[in-house]
Amino acid sequence: MLFYLVRTPKGELVLSPFPELDKPYFEGGSFKEDGKNIEPYTVLTPGVPLAYLETVAVPSESILRALAREDVLKSFPWHWGDLEYLKDYLPGVVVGPESREPNVEIVKSLRGRKLTEDELRMLATSYGLKPEEVWQQAHLLVRAGLGEWVPAVRRERKGWRCQRCGESELEEWPSIYGAAFTCPSCRSLGTSSTLKVIYRDLRTPARENFGLRSLNKTSDLVLTPAQEKAAGQVLEFVQSTLESEALLWAACGAGKTEVCFPAAAWALGQGKSVLFAAPRQDVIHDVAPRLQQAFPDLSIPVLSGASAAKFSAGDLVLATTHQVLRFYQAFDLIFLDELDAFPYRDSRMLQWGVTQALRPGGKILFLSATPDPATLKRIRKEGKIIRLPARHHRRPLPVPVFKKMPDWSRVKDSGSLLSKMQPGFGSMLAALREHGPVIFFVPKISSVNVWTEILKSIFPGWSIAGSYSRDPERLDKLVALRRGDFDLFVATSILERGVTIEGAQVAVMAADHPVFDERSLVQMAGRAGRTRANPSGGVIFFAARETAAIRTAVRWINEQNELARTAGLLD
Repeated sequence: MLFYLVRTPKGELVLSPFPELDKPYFEGGSFKEDGKNIEPYTVLTPGVPLAYLETVAVPSESILRALAREDVLKSFPWHWGDLEYLKDYLPGVVVGPESREPNVEIVKSLRGRKLTEDELRMLATSYGLKPEEVWQQAHLLVRAGLGEWVPAVRRERKGWRCQRCGESELEEWPSIYGAAFTCPSCRSLGTSSTLKVIYRDLRTPARENFGLRSLNKTSDLVLTPAQEKAAGQVLEFVQSTLESEALLWAACGAGKTEVCFPAAAWALGQGKSVLFAAPRQDVIHDVAPRLQQAFPDLSIPVLSGASAAKFSAGDLVLATTHQVLRFYQAFDLIFLDELDAFPYRDSRMLQWGVTQALRPGGKILFLSATPDPATLKRIRKEGKIIRLPARHHRRPLPVPVFKKMPDWSRVKDSGSLLSKMQPGFGSMLAALREHGPVIFFVPKISSVNVWTEILKSIFPGWSIAGSYSRDPERLDKLVALRRGDFDLFVATSILERGVTIEGAQVAVMAADHPVFDERSLVQMAGRAGRTRANPSGGVIFFAARETAAIRTAVRWINEQNELARTAGLLD
């Protein structure tokens, strides 16, 4: 999208991608003096990407001299002219009364959004419209002061920065406008570069009181005393004017998501916008039906890489942290689950995106069973920590058992591996299977198919499958797993967090692998014994050696159980 420097009848200089659409705004109202135009409405051509033009667009009579100072822009054939003379240069738009009528659905979809011009094109396709029609709707909001155009990559004093994800380490390449920059960090969402522009919505929600949106009274949401206490503390945090962030530190399977529902209901009742976010799409899709059951009267968009809808609007939104990059100051309250999980934990981009999505004065509640030390230190100093150490069924967390096994990473083929296995390996897995389906964690994607075939040879009568992050059948397999179709399921860390499988038992192969730190091991162990119907579970850590991470994970689980026991939360 190209922008043009426009000189208004009052002599002011503005930037616009649609000079024809803007002309009536600047020829009427406050842009006239005593009914007489000071000068004609003129446009400088050719158009230039906003990232380059905004640096020289200053209200000055020497604008052409300013343009001439730019190394590349000075070579452009600049011309001032009226719209009729310059119509061949300008973008094709529909100009007339109908072009200034708001499209209610598009305007609704743009609320709180931060979208590149290419994403606006995708939005147009989803509504069966031409891209120009959606671009115009966005520009009408800009002209009304309800949105703004910003370069997708913008020049700053110390260089250039992506305005979608905040990254400053960019890829440089030559263009006709001089040095151009592309952001590699958020490329999965589409190109963000100095040649692109972003529409950023500035609207705030209506502040009328919608009345308390109560939870569905017919839902299965029954909180234990421990959950009720934590839910009350979460509500106090949301209602207070003190802390802006807090941490709900809960045991795996303690029902921390449901603990947030009363506070979410209160916020929605006050006309506030609410976001539930998590780094991984499996967590998002697991939470979706529980949220919809609790809030049956709300349309809850579920935004992830696997969902077809990317631009659905709603007061209550459920999204992966990658999808949150498409929002700008949109939410009064954010519930961020699994903040210590990959890819959010080590991503400046995703952390910046969540911060950008929070409205000034908004609140964010972090949820985790294994918070990192840096987060704990910051929240202890500046925020509030809420503890939930026991599961809702009042049974202790399953404590993992360490079992020494050969270092299989050095074995070249499955036949050699089988010959080195301890005789009791199969019987240990069979004992787990007696109590429920077994989730068999492995450290690498390349291990999934290898172990799937090995385990099929050990248990020929079992239904066994496996999956990993890039598996095209991943979602279908997870649906089947939840349905109880498998005896054993081999998986990477995609199932380590936020996923509940009825009766699940856990085995971790190569628990001493560097990819499995103490947090990962605690989370994987936390898949067992989660439900009221099956509150007990077995967890086995198979490894060649007992690492510090294994010992720490077991210690953390024992400490949670002791804390819950001391508080009288276990039967």
